[in-house]
Amino acid sequence: MANPRVMPGPYNVYIPGNNAQSGGSLFVDFSRNLRDFPVLRYAQPVSCQQATGIWYQMGLDQRARITDANGGAQRWADGAERPSTNNQDEYFREYSYRCQRYNWDDKVGKMTTEQAAWNELDRRQRSLAQRAMTFRTNAVVAKMTDSSQYDSTHVADLDTPGSIPGVVGNWASSTAARLAIKRSLNYAKKIITLDTRAAVDADKLLLVMSPETAEQISVSQEIVELVKQNLAGPKFLNLDDVTTFDKDQYGLPPTLYNTPYIIEKTVKVTANRGLVTQTASFVMPFGTVFACYRPNELEGVDGGRSFSTCSIQIYRNDDMTVETDDSRWDRLTKIAVTDNFDVNMTAPITGFLFENVC
Repeated sequence: MANPRVMPGPYNVYIPGNNAQSGGSLFVDFSRNLRDFPVLRYAQPVSCQQATGIWYQMGLDQRARITDANGGAQRWADGAERPSTNNQDEYFREYSYRCQRYNWDDKVGKMTTEQAAWNELDRRQRSLAQRAMTFRTNAVVAKMTDSSQYDSTHVADLDTPGSIPGVVGNWASSTAARLAIKRSLNYAKKIITLDTRAAVDADKLLLVMSPETAEQISVSQEIVELVKQNLAGPKFLNLDDVTTFDKDQYGLPPTLYNTPYIIEKTVKVTANRGLVTQTASFVMPFGTVFACYRPNELEGVDGGRSFSTCSIQIYRNDDMTVETDDSRWDRLTKIAVTDNFDVNMTAPITGFLFENVC
């Protein structure tokens, strides 16, 4: 019979026969290192000095405009004054952001921290930080999987015949003859290249999907044949090669037709604490994949223009700030994690949303 679940307190955090140093190694902590969250790999953080502000989406048409194939207006005859065409600037749009501050807090009694065979304050801080990062990831994914955030030409529902020219069926049922995955990716790259007027290199796009979606795609005939054609494919199929094909890729090759991907494994629990049934799911919905562009720059510039599909505006120093406050009178320690951010689709024309790929 399993032992009942209890909350940490001064009488159950001490392991008899062990001191704090040795007892700490017996504790199993499920909190994830914040670096494990991949959200910052596909959404660009932007440090902001003000809680509200603006960013610009610059027009791209003028840089690619050719209205006269012969270039008559630009011709300059020798001996004549330099021609001036004027009106060469471009339209732009102004958008605003508003950072929202979120608080994740807890408190622990002095006796509990003194008696604990592990660092109870550190454990709770990391737990709160993981919860805050899970919330932030969920906010980003919700934005990037919302079809209303994209132009209609940047959304394809694989359950709708003809949503992508030449694609029959979804990715999970694709065959080596249908090539639904390859055709879909090529189509998305073409649309993004056209709509950004080639300002964004489509070869630098990323795909983001859930583990469940990756599992379904990996067993499609199209991907199985793709793996077989790889020089290391036979070793992978026989589980002999763990260097070329990472086990953490759920059976997918390193890239999908030279397009890198991220498997978003962040998990959220949507049930309240104390309920018998605890519902856990991935923040990334099953059957949805999005392509996005993430600039090489680690952080964006506040008030500047960006080609990053999605940005996280973060207010000053409230980027996952961890704080503690000791109350001597109450003999307890208050713990808090503060996050202050907003999520916006900075350049949705650099992204593409695939729905119902499984």
